[in-house]
Amino acid sequence: MTILSKTLVVHQLIRSRLCRGWVRSRLFCRDGSLVTVKARVSRLWRRLLVLLIGGVIAVPYAAVVIWIVTALNQVGNRADSLTIIVVGIVAFALLCIPAFLSVIRALERTLAEQLLELSIPTPPRRPRTADRLRGALFYFGHTFAGALLLLTIIVLIPAAMVLAADPRQAHELSNGLIGTETSLAATVLPAGLIQALALGILLMCIAIIVVEGYFLPNYALILLGSSAADRAELAGRERARRFRRTVLAREVHDSIGHALTVTTMQAAVAKRALQTDPTIAEAAVDEIARTGREAVAELDYVLTLLRTEADPEADDDAVNSAETAQPPRRTIEDFEILAEEARSVGHPTQLRISGDMGSLPSAVAHELHRIVREALTNSLRHASVPGASVSISVDAGFVTLTVSNACVVNTSGARSNAGTGRGLQGIKERVELFGGEVRWTADAGSWTLEAVLPTDSCTATDTGTATTSGTVRVANKERQT
Repeated sequence: MTILSKTLVVHQLIRSRLCRGWVRSRLFCRDGSLVTVKARVSRLWRRLLVLLIGGVIAVPYAAVVIWIVTALNQVGNRADSLTIIVVGIVAFALLCIPAFLSVIRALERTLAEQLLELSIPTPPRRPRTADRLRGALFYFGHTFAGALLLLTIIVLIPAAMVLAADPRQAHELSNGLIGTETSLAATVLPAGLIQALALGILLMCIAIIVVEGYFLPNYALILLGSSAADRAELAGRERARRFRRTVLAREVHDSIGHALTVTTMQAAVAKRALQTDPTIAEAAVDEIARTGREAVAELDYVLTLLRTEADPEADDDAVNSAETAQPPRRTIEDFEILAEEARSVGHPTQLRISGDMGSLPSAVAHELHRIVREALTNSLRHASVPGASVSISVDAGFVTLTVSNACVVNTSGARSNAGTGRGLQGIKERVELFGGEVRWTADAGSWTLEAVLPTDSCTATDTGTATTSGTVRVANKERQT
């Protein structure tokens, strides 16, 4: 034997052993095909169980039908036959009433979730007529599929076996099936055709049952799941929830960031003046206390919203009522306090206000105060030379804000971190939410922030809040958040 042939024999031996090991691992390992087969058998059994439950539900309906046919064969009077038909129709209609009840739809949904392993979301509202009709359609489809399965198991399979053994038994099988007597099948059809028809009907019923079982989860999701309107409402609520969390995150960043910046600088002022000027140190400590109280109040407001939203028993009205508990209306004094805070930490701030601040809608004044506060906070942090200039101009239909301070620019003529901070992004979101415009520039060693907010009544009143459908009105138009 040559070296090449010996090598081929060894290669085949190793390959055969590897194949046997692969087969063994596929059969006995947890990730092998045996587990997959068990999972498929379990899934098949659960779907058959769902169909059997539908067959049990179909028993009263089948009993009414059998009673009507049997009674009609036993009476010869036309009036009695009409009475039997009317009574049967009334009884059948009474049996159909539960299919339209919301509790039956809930039970069918629970059955589908437990046995079909589906995740069907609960509708966000009370069921409407369309929901009841869809639930009834699933109920009747489930009942029909179950009745067909029971008919196949109890009647068709034994009958097919009997006819396959002796086709002459067709007459005996047809007589008394549901109270009828006929010899048509035994006298007209030949034996071979009877056997073929029995087998064909059996195979057709089995095929229908297999198709029903295969599409049963899809059928349940379509008819028992949320409608298009429900899905849109749930998606809107989710968008509104995410939007609220974004707003809350921005509020926490602005309020806590401003409070920490002012507190840090006031603490530095107090430390420097503690030995030389106790009065200044005492004023700085008082300012720290006041800033801390305001930050705690705003943080408590944000936490109240978070608790209300996280409460599973809280409805949309509770969340909306918590959101409407806004701080008091901002006035000129509030803007002067912001400027004074900056001055007290050695950051000279000029505040110029032109126009009637009292004519601003409450929502616009509140957001304008937040924007000025964040702009001054950024100025305290990043200004190359202490000092800032704040200008507010109230005109017909809009209010213009300009904040500027000294800064160090890079070779490209812009501040190195321009537009990358969360504060500037928060300002941009606030302004865009009201349908306004904002821009910032760095030129000749000066950093300038300009923002324009509309003051229209419809925009200012409806903007700044996320509704339960997730719609936010921006510049007199609706935008999905």
